[in-house]
Amino acid sequence: MASHSSDTHPATGWKAALRETLSAARDAIQRFPVTTLFLFLCAFVANLEILDNRSLLGWIISPARQDDLILSLAVAALASFPATLFAQAHRFQSGVGILLGLVAGLLAFAIIWPGFAFASGTTEWAFVLALAGFVPVAPFIGRGSSASFWLFGARLVFAGMLGLLALGLFGGGISAILASLSHLFGLPVSHDLYQHVWASIGLFIAPLFAMGQTPQDFETAPGDMEAGLMKRGMRALGDFAAVPILIVYAIILHLYAAKIVITWSLPDGQVGWLVLTYGFCIFAVLILTRPFMDTARAPTRFFVRFWPLLMPVPLVLLFYALAVRLNAYGVTVDRFLLGLFGVISAVLVLAQLLPRLRGDTRLVAALPVAALLLASFGPQGAISRSIDSQTERFLAIVDQKPVSPEAERDALSILRFLNGKGALDRVAPDTLEIDPDGDLNGGDRYRDVAEAWGLDPDMKYVRPEAPITFFGTEAAARPIEGFDLLFVGVRPRSASEQPFSMKFPEGREVRISLSNNELSIAVGKAQAVRFKVSEETILSFRVQKTAPTTISLEAEGRRVMIVPSYLFAEVKPAVELQAIDGILLLRSADWP
Repeated sequence: MASHSSDTHPATGWKAALRETLSAARDAIQRFPVTTLFLFLCAFVANLEILDNRSLLGWIISPARQDDLILSLAVAALASFPATLFAQAHRFQSGVGILLGLVAGLLAFAIIWPGFAFASGTTEWAFVLALAGFVPVAPFIGRGSSASFWLFGARLVFAGMLGLLALGLFGGGISAILASLSHLFGLPVSHDLYQHVWASIGLFIAPLFAMGQTPQDFETAPGDMEAGLMKRGMRALGDFAAVPILIVYAIILHLYAAKIVITWSLPDGQVGWLVLTYGFCIFAVLILTRPFMDTARAPTRFFVRFWPLLMPVPLVLLFYALAVRLNAYGVTVDRFLLGLFGVISAVLVLAQLLPRLRGDTRLVAALPVAALLLASFGPQGAISRSIDSQTERFLAIVDQKPVSPEAERDALSILRFLNGKGALDRVAPDTLEIDPDGDLNGGDRYRDVAEAWGLDPDMKYVRPEAPITFFGTEAAARPIEGFDLLFVGVRPRSASEQPFSMKFPEGREVRISLSNNELSIAVGKAQAVRFKVSEETILSFRVQKTAPTTISLEAEGRRVMIVPSYLFAEVKPAVELQAIDGILLLRSADWP
């Protein structure tokens, strides 16, 4: 009797559960028809690829581009989602919402699809991240409050977690059923069937489930229950963890800035990423805590009130470090985005001077997302600006003859970057024709352009901070310049406590040691003579091809020559010669 009641109860019966599930799916499709369409097409193409049935799309798209099509459709779905939310929050007619979603999806598809000319200038990860950032931001563009923005974002995160849970439950559950049928009953289950399950659920069913849980109310602010939960959460996260850590972080950055001013030293190459992490954490804590200031305790209230004063010095540090790097190496994607973050952070700090914008976390979230979106594609984007800068650097290097080994390494590094971005034609000499139908990876074109400018395309890239390792394996003739003593197999080491020992032909002992970039030679009981090996000489062995074949040293009126077969030196924190093998040549008259 109890069982019968459970099955027929309108709120808990099987039919009611099925109706609610279908109703939720229907509501998601009705609310987000364009997003649903893009997701369905994405899952459909993915299943075709698993079937290896490319003939259905072969007359439209090259089979090699099917993966690109899946990605582009997924990005189109992602772009249409916040556009539809924007229309719903502003109470536009449903037709307008469909049109906005369709336009946003098609634009995103065109931006990321590699078949379009300007897609080569798209930073894919930044573009996708910006679109995802617009999902909570879009409904509050030009409307709403920080409190309602916070609650909508929290519910949106919950909907996303439910989508991931649905992916795990549906995908894992169906896979477990298939595995049970295969292992327990011996039914043949192909590996492709598992892929179909996960592709269909991951690209369509789970996102559709999450969209069905997306909140429809854009006005509600956190109530007493949410405020109570946040009050307890802020004590753990804000008052006792995030805020104290950020304050200590700020003190460290300010002390480092003071050190640079006092010592007139250059900032470390990683300081930009440290400031980026610092700023990102500040903005995240602001978004989390600002709507609940009435329940915040002293540390969080202090932080939320005075955070603009904690930003200027780190931002100056960031811009100084960027200026040094840009002057030395030009614009790259990472440096462009770091600089953009610095500019946006400065704008947010200045915005706090306006009472209407002060403390508005919608602006804190929306401005970085919008800037990242604009920087992710097009002629104003990070890749396009980097290509322009590196093209200018490359032409400046090759126009100065002769090109030094260090400059040649820089030029080849730039050439590899341009090659990867499909921009070799920007630096190709007028006499060289670039075949657009050549190797997809551009390997031959890279070699052709390098050789046309007199560069060695086989020269290996060496990181500036990488240790120097040299092997003298090539045969060569070398003048001995009046030396009459030759010691073969000399192997001094800076880490060795005992000097390397050999003997003169008449029996006198020769002790050879290496320390502090000095080669010490002591004969018999005489005091050792120290031959200084300059940093310039050590660094000249960085490039195998252009490394010198001999090292000539002088000290106290004596000359020695080394024909190295092996050399190892550290570059950081200081240039230090640690090992050298080879032939040592002396003049007997210098060692009576």
